[in-house]
Amino acid sequence: MVDYVFDPADLTRDQPWLRRWWPSKRLGVDPQQDLRVDGRYAPVSIANWKLIAPVARSLLAQRVPRPLTFAADPSLTVVVPYRDREQHLTQLLPSLTATLRGQQIPHRIVIVEQTNTGLFNRGRLLNIGVLHAAPTTDYYCLHDVDAIPLQANYHCPSQPLRLVNRIVESGHESRRSDYYFSGAVSIRKEQIFAANGFSNEYWGWGKEDDDFFFRLLMAGFLCYLDLQGEFEDLPNPGHQQVKRRSFRVNRSMRLNRRRRSRLLRGLENPAQDGLNSLTYEIVDRVERTDHEKIRVRW
Repeated sequence: MVDYVFDPADLTRDQPWLRRWWPSKRLGVDPQQDLRVDGRYAPVSIANWKLIAPVARSLLAQRVPRPLTFAADPSLTVVVPYRDREQHLTQLLPSLTATLRGQQIPHRIVIVEQTNTGLFNRGRLLNIGVLHAAPTTDYYCLHDVDAIPLQANYHCPSQPLRLVNRIVESGHESRRSDYYFSGAVSIRKEQIFAANGFSNEYWGWGKEDDDFFFRLLMAGFLCYLDLQGEFEDLPNPGHQQVKRRSFRVNRSMRLNRRRRSRLLRGLENPAQDGLNSLTYEIVDRVERTDHEKIRVRW
């Protein structure tokens, strides 16, 4: 019996400095790990999370079965964060468009291109795409430019859904981990707004997807994955493959890990960083027959 209710409004109160030193423990078991829907969909696991006791109790209190169903008619916006991946984009668009048309889904594709130099900010670009398309969409698919759909269900899910499971890369097949929540994620508009979208403060490589997943969990959603979802993972362009990371990249990775750790300890408040704090400027906008591209800066 869980006797602790976590209030997000108290994230930065109640001796927050102590939370930095409280011991964390890996959950180890997910109470919904055996749940299956139609033999195809399973909850994204939380067993890997290392949490301090009050946050763990709060998360587990909300970890209850929630049905996964699909609606056929809502309008979809696919948001693709992008910079300097033209070859990937030319491979993604025909495959994605053909898949969406084959599933008879009313849709638009929005490419959000970062014009700022410096480190890439995937979360901020996705937030921009969400706000840009909000007046005319019912749900989103947050889609990496290097993820080419081979088998995927893009219909509107009742709970956040990770479409990627099996990965084909250079002729080899692998699977994403059970607790991964990225690549291609479908989510209703009201759900992403309830979680306040992504943090705007993850720069460079990694952890913004963990942050987003945790926001959804704490908002009370049961995130699923499609066990039959299969995608081709395109290799990074040659100029982006470096043998040694720069000091700036390594520093950003450390800061990202630190920010995620603070979130998991209740020291970061998602209500103060996300869709509601986003500022940006559209510097160019081009509409094509199969997609729209907006170039942005901040």
